[in-house]
Amino acid sequence: MIATDLTTRRVELPDGGRALPYEWEGETVLVRDDAETVLECISLLRDEDAPAEEKSRRFMGLFFDDWRDAYAACDYDPARLGRLIEDAVWDVCGLDVRGDRQHDRPLWDPVEDAAIIRTSLRQAYGIDWDEVRDQVSFAEFVALVGGVPRDTPLGMAIHYRNPRTRSKPTKRNANRKEIEEWERLHRALALRGRSSRGAGEKGQSDGAMRDAFAALKRAAR
Repeated sequence: MIATDLTTRRVELPDGGRALPYEWEGETVLVRDDAETVLECISLLRDEDAPAEEKSRRFMGLFFDDWRDAYAACDYDPARLGRLIEDAVWDVCGLDVRGDRQHDRPLWDPVEDAAIIRTSLRQAYGIDWDEVRDQVSFAEFVALVGGVPRDTPLGMAIHYRNPRTRSKPTKRNANRKEIEEWERLHRALALRGRSSRGAGEKGQSDGAMRDAFAALKRAAR
């Protein structure tokens, strides 16, 4: 995802939302990067049931403040628009629509973990998700989620889903029970639904996402 710093200014929009001035090949395009919008975009792109053409139209209206400005920034070149979308979606949403970027398997999912995300944000930071969902950027949201302590429901789930937290057997298997308990919780807390498939796993959800982008490119032409 894009590395923003404390000097980055998000633009207040007439409808009350906020957008990120996204720099691309010498042009600036306003991208709606609030957590609520980006999560809606991710859910839309990974929907395996919605027609690709419908998803592409809805995505353009959600993701850009004005998709016509984005097209104009590409000199009305469909190929450039496709590259802009691929780059912006990776930088802002962390979604790999090309399927060739290096990234780790996700340890949390906004759909499966919705309840424990709400609970953990409240427990760790005193944040009510419904009050901040359209205010914080998606990058801030990811940082907040990733930073929850282990004693929160989400922190515990992330810990036991991460294979790096499994202890190595000691001499004479003195920690056998500890490892067995880790493996039990690893299975119990594993992500299971189709929404949790990682972009690098070539699952159906990723095919649905790339179909939507193919439809976007066709629409641009």
